[in-house]
Amino acid sequence: MRIKTWIKKPFVLILLLALLTFIFTEVAASFPQITNRFYSSGIYPLLASFLSFFSGLFPFSLDDLFYILLILWLIILLIIPLFRRIKWAKSFRLIISTLGVTYIAFYWLWGFNYYRPGLNQRLALNEAQADTTVLMNTFRWLIDEVNETYTPVDSVDKDQWVTIIENEYLRHVELLKIDSRLCKTHPKQMTFSRFFASATISGYYGPFFSEVHLNRHLLAVELPLVLAHELAHRYGITSEAEANFYAWYVCTHSNNQQMKYSANLYLLRYFAYSTYQLEGFKDAVSNIRQEVKDDYNSVTKHWMTLMNRNVEEVATAVNDAYLKSNKIEQGIADYEGVLKCIMDYLNTYPTVE
Repeated sequence: MRIKTWIKKPFVLILLLALLTFIFTEVAASFPQITNRFYSSGIYPLLASFLSFFSGLFPFSLDDLFYILLILWLIILLIIPLFRRIKWAKSFRLIISTLGVTYIAFYWLWGFNYYRPGLNQRLALNEAQADTTVLMNTFRWLIDEVNETYTPVDSVDKDQWVTIIENEYLRHVELLKIDSRLCKTHPKQMTFSRFFASATISGYYGPFFSEVHLNRHLLAVELPLVLAHELAHRYGITSEAEANFYAWYVCTHSNNQQMKYSANLYLLRYFAYSTYQLEGFKDAVSNIRQEVKDDYNSVTKHWMTLMNRNVEEVATAVNDAYLKSNKIEQGIADYEGVLKCIMDYLNTYPTVE
């Protein structure tokens, strides 16, 4: 009887805490300014700094280890009732408890950042006019930028890039509204880089131990931008579009030519995808210098070679559902929202003629 009571009491407590966390997510979404003040600028930097310090003591990814153990534990809980080691009711309670604890940890360790104010409000950016002419003008401007910043990037030194990009973020903490305590981290290599590459995932942020992860299959020209993108997530930037913008901004405002080129080349694909049916597209892309085209095609071919269509489709569906569950209405299309971020920024700080 005591054992049953011991099992049931934590189960009920976890359910109550999960329910309370859910209620907090709804409140946080309704009051983004309060969320930003007390969580994103208060609780979160303290938690992330501690977790990053702790995870930095280990050369391997604690987040990857956590996910592996979580999956194995859930599989075990589904199997052992078949051998009558425990009853199905107990197994069910343990599964729900495990998922409940994971849910609670996710939101308190990082997830509440989903409910802070959006980029325009945080950075005081004026919305650009939703106009295809403006879009094409911005695309032409980007082509000029990527042509001008072109430089060969043929070597990968992750540690060097980490230091450079962290310092760049430190230079812009005021404009980007990030906490300087979060600007030091210890990026890890993905444990299953090849599997993630088959889903064209080049990096990810692990919220449970505040770890930035990079795919070992990244090309040299991609590394600065992808690293800056994942670091943005660590700074509490949950939107993929906003993380792309932060990465583009710090890279292109650096004195490092390779960082500038990496960011502009990365952004080129989003603008090309969104403008290829517009009038003037062919004339615009005809102005892209051949070296840039070669790099663009090399990156595309590289990931297409690694990609497994079935894995990529499942990963896309899961990511889409995950983003929408956190009130990112665009889902996976949020990545393409970086175009709006760039155009709003340029509308506030004009450089396009």
